Amino acid sequence: MLGNQLGRRIGRRKMSVLGMRPRHTSIFITTLTGILIALLTLTIAIACSQDIRDLVLNSNIRINKLREREQELNNEIRSLQREVQRGTIVWNYGERIALGTVPAHSSPEVVARNMRSMLVTANMLSLIKNNRIATTRREEPLETGTVLVEYEPDDFQGWVKELSDGDETVGVWLVVGKNCLYRDQVPVSVEPFPVKKVFSEGEIVCELEVEPGQSLVNWYEFLDRLRYNALRKGMLEMNDSLGGGLTNDQLLTISSKIESRQGPSRLVAIANRDLYESSTLDVRIEVQPADLASSGLHH
Repeated sequence: MLGNQLGRRIGRRKMSVLGMRPRHTSIFITTLTGILIALLTLTIAIACSQDIRDLVLNSNIRINKLREREQELNNEIRSLQREVQRGTIVWNYGERIALGTVPAHSSPEVVARNMRSMLVTANMLSLIKNNRIATTRREEPLETGTVLVEYEPDDFQGWVKELSDGDETVGVWLVVGKNCLYRDQVPVSVEPFPVKKVFSEGEIVCELEVEPGQSLVNWYEFLDRLRYNALRKGMLEMNDSLGGGLTNDQLLTISSKIESRQGPSRLVAIANRDLYESSTLDVRIEVQPADLASSGLHH
């Protein structure tokens, strides 16, 4: 308003500035006065108000921070795009990839040995899953010595300390700490849980009468029944397996014993030790006379 009044007065007096016509001079003076008043007002506001001073003086800093954040988001987008291109998820976050058992009153040395065995198993499974993907993509497989499973040394010592000298036998899951894509490292942690004993040492887990000449058919039936009995009693599978297993030589020996008999025999699976829900199915297979009475325990 002040600039407008000043411009009108100059216009009435037909004053000229910088060789301009009086009308243009009036407009120029009005505009210049308005700019000066605005600058003066802003200067006073900055001097008197901390908020306005911060807003004006720190605007460049805030702009720079926004640009940095934009760059971070762009980098994250590019990283996610690369992960999508790599494709298949090998392990999901929270997925259980190894199972073990820590007996009651185990020393730190025993616990450490059990944990290392679980870590080796988890690494082997990770290599197998990655190399299956490599095969389908016609890429070079990972070498057998590649270590994918990762954990902090302090974490390992913490696991050993937590699980040592316990009053009860416990099961232990090895759990994945993030979604792991093809060729990713696999961070892991442990989850202990209570378990019950399902078979005592020397207890018969499964038995089946078999006939000479049908040993192969009988053998598969026996394995199905053995697995069923173990699961029914509460034993836990890992990757659709209860562990254990026989070598080819052992299988041939059992078949020979069955075929050498003149009549039916009994295949008997006997627990080699106390077996808990989280144990591997550690049994021995015996070929016994069919008429041998079953007592439930074998010594």
